[in-house]
Amino acid sequence: KALDNALAEELFDGRPEAFALVVSGPSGVGKSSIRKQLVEREPGVHRTVTTTTRTPRAGEVSGRDYHFISDDAFSNLTTSGELLEHAFVHGSLYGTTRAAFKESLDQGDVVLLEVDVQAAQQWRRDLGNRCVTAFILPPSVDALRNRLSGRQSEDEDALKVRMQNAIEEMAFAPTFNYAIVNIELEEAIQDIQALLRAERTKATRKPSLLEDLGVK
Repeated sequence: KALDNALAEELFDGRPEAFALVVSGPSGVGKSSIRKQLVEREPGVHRTVTTTTRTPRAGEVSGRDYHFISDDAFSNLTTSGELLEHAFVHGSLYGTTRAAFKESLDQGDVVLLEVDVQAAQQWRRDLGNRCVTAFILPPSVDALRNRLSGRQSEDEDALKVRMQNAIEEMAFAPTFNYAIVNIELEEAIQDIQALLRAERTKATRKPSLLEDLGVK
């Protein structure tokens, strides 16, 4: 069965080849760098922009990096049912709107979602076999600590909280479909591209394959 629930039926709207690629991992592991390169290199892959109540970091642009909104506006989205998923992470709210998901799907066959582990688990429950999950891991805990401290975006106390959260999040890695260790960025990107090729060629995503080939 290509689809296994009503939400997937609604969101993918009769497109058996389409699926969501959910990428997660701790802060500082390189998710954003991988995501940006993946979108540039892979036709058909389009990122869904997450909505959040957190304050933009230096250089971030609303509508490109995130949709930055107020707590009240986020509450309204929740009440109206516009959010497909949402979670409270690192002191701020994050979520994905129906509009953002559909906009990504209208542009290609893979909806790319860069989310926290809570949201990743929710997407898997809601989309079933239309959801492919990939967890990005650092080479080591020390390497992750160095990356986070190198960003210089948080004080020492905040860094400790980030590291504790990261260790807790990494415990979820075995529950994902794929686990990719980001030792070298280029290799990690190629690993994601390889899993995309594998997922796109699954027979379940090609129900009319024999008909298309003229096989009776």
